Amino acid sequence: MIPNRTTLYRHTNGSEMTPQERLAFLLDIGGLDYKAAAVIAGVAPLTIKAYRRPSSTRNVPDTILAPIERHVFRRLADIIMAAGYDVRPAA
Repeated sequence: MIPNRTTLYRHTNGSEMTPQERLAFLLDIGGLDYKAAAVIAGVAPLTIKAYRRPSSTRNVPDTILAPIERHVFRRLADIIMAAGYDVRPAA
């Protein structure tokens, strides 16, 4: 849905978010708790909780981030379309 994520997952100072920060960001903007995110990603709730904690050595796998990201952006697109805006993929 969003082919270019280079600016989406960046801090205001330009630095890139860690995978844990990306997960926290998606949960926050998607209004998801650990249990809901776990169902979407097909993992145990404690897995989401563990990955959300900051770590310099652990990366959240794309197999967890990707389905959550798809769910969040599908939900945001539905909200935008319900508000009367036309949502189209970028060319």
